[in-house]
Amino acid sequence: MVLDIIDEPFVINNRSRNKFPLKIIPYVGCKAGFKEIFDTLIPRLDQNIKIVDIFGGGGAFSFYASNRFGSEKVTYNDNNPIVVNLIKSLRDDPIDLYRLYQKHFRESSIDYYYEIRKMDLGDGVQGASNFLYLAKNAFSGKIRFNSKNKFNSPMRKGSQCPRLALDSLVYLSKTIKNLTIANKDFRDFKHTQNSFLYLDPPYLNNDNGHYNGTIDLNDFNSFLRSIEKSNMVLLSEQNKPEIFSLSKSNYHVCQVLLKRSLQYFTQKQSKEIIAFNYSLND
Repeated sequence: MVLDIIDEPFVINNRSRNKFPLKIIPYVGCKAGFKEIFDTLIPRLDQNIKIVDIFGGGGAFSFYASNRFGSEKVTYNDNNPIVVNLIKSLRDDPIDLYRLYQKHFRESSIDYYYEIRKMDLGDGVQGASNFLYLAKNAFSGKIRFNSKNKFNSPMRKGSQCPRLALDSLVYLSKTIKNLTIANKDFRDFKHTQNSFLYLDPPYLNNDNGHYNGTIDLNDFNSFLRSIEKSNMVLLSEQNKPEIFSLSKSNYHVCQVLLKRSLQYFTQKQSKEIIAFNYSLND
């Protein structure tokens, strides 16, 4: 896929032909299929520049950046401790994560799914395996939490529990072996300088109330103003760029046309924007 920032490139659901895809769970808005766009829009980075994935989610960008630039340069962050615990367990204990998932695989059923959903999801590798099982079997890949941070996605119907390949899990673990993992509010990074910041904020300007991870648009724009002058910024979002008050003299904006589900519904084509505040010749 060749990206032309004048036209609208197509991004489809991840159908990687690679033996070891850089993805662990389905995630609404997952960027695992954006590799070619990232390759085009992220230039070679100075050796001293750190990369921070502010809204890490399922980890697809952190996996990509670790694979391309080395995990010692990358920080993954998310404000949800359950998701963060999964990424930590993947990095530190992939063998046990696989072993515990296999138990879920063997026992999987509708009743079993809802029993696991009642259990702890954020404590160590056992909690991580519980969450991994739920995430892989959730309806439409919806990683959904209520206001009390309880996972509440229903189970998908009419299909078997997906298999998990040990060699893929180990490969992904090795890819992120030196990854820095944080569980902070995005605003805690407002004083970051001389870094590359990837921003894929959850569901800005959206009021359907299905997720507890929504953030205030004014808070986000204030944060963006605080970081954009002293960092390289790459922003992915489904809203029109006007809501972010991006300076036309400092930002380049392109549209991405996707052939996959976006947010909570499925459609043949949906749009996102990608904005960046640096020259591609950097």
